[in-house]
Parts: sequence; structure tokens; C-alpha cells
Amino acid sequence: MTIQHERLEKAAEMLRAVAHPVRLSILQILKNGEKNVTEICQSLGSAQSYTSQQLNILKSRGILASRKDGTQVFYRIAFPGVLKIIQCVCAQGAETPESGG
Repeated sequence: MTIQHERLEKAAEMLRAVAHPVRLSILQILKNGEKNVTEICQSLGSAQSYTSQQLNILKSRGILASRKDGTQVFYRIAFPGVLKIIQCVCAQGAETPESGG
């Protein structure tokens, strides 16, 4: 496998990881700084087990990083470029076909 192909595979994995409404919501929650799992759960209105699954997917793809402080786990965005990608896609989605965008 060439280096270019490996990079494209990694990019595809990252895009698949963020291509989920809950994971996109998590990134929006974390865009202003780290939060612990409880804060993220409260913002999402979802159970901790489900939220943890989604956080682990993002972390395993290198999009999030975590740190432990006692019994709490805090998450932050490790790859800030993902926010630019999401912003571009959301901006494109806001344009209507009639607007010529």
C-alpha cells in the first residue's frame, strides 16, 4: 500500500467516524474546550454507556483525546481540522439548489 493510499484510508476512516448526528453533536459540544463525560451526556440528553461508545469511536480515529482526573474522564478535540471540515459541509448543506451553490 502506498503512503498516499494509507493517508486516504485514514481520511476515510475519520470521515466515517464523524458521519453520525450524535458524534457531530459531541464535536460541537467540545469545540469550545474539554468536557467530562457527565457534561457531554447532559448536553446530549443520552445515557452514559451510549455516549461513551460514541466518544470511543471518535477517540479511536484520532479525532478526540482524553485525560483522566480521579474518576472523571475529560475529552477534547485532538484534530481541530475536523471542525473546519464539518463547517464546510454544514455551510454547503445550508445552500439551496436555487441559490446556485
